[in-house]
Amino acid sequence: MVCISEMDYEILLKNATPKECEKTVIANSEEAYLVPGGYKVKGLSLLGKAIPVGFSGNDIIFQYTKPCLGFFVLRLRNEIEELKILKAQYSKDKNVKKLKSKAAGPP
Repeated sequence: MVCISEMDYEILLKNATPKECEKTVIANSEEAYLVPGGYKVKGLSLLGKAIPVGFSGNDIIFQYTKPCLGFFVLRLRNEIEELKILKAQYSKDKNVKKLKSKAAGPP
């Protein structure tokens, strides 16, 4: 079983509401998505109805729910392989909503 305690992560926000988590994920991401509950990031099940997940460079930023402790926004750094997997998965699922697109570079 995968446990967040065994991962190298950074807490960007803690003890927040789901709306605050969504805003934080969007603000710290180049691309952001709203995924259905049950999706996984690095084997961690995301709890809730709709969970924000973002990508910034090679980092994954997401809302994490720890039972009895509430909502957090976490950053997993340098997750190149997991990021590729998630992007491919999200592009195929019509239940995943894109919240923010990567800004286009100069012409």
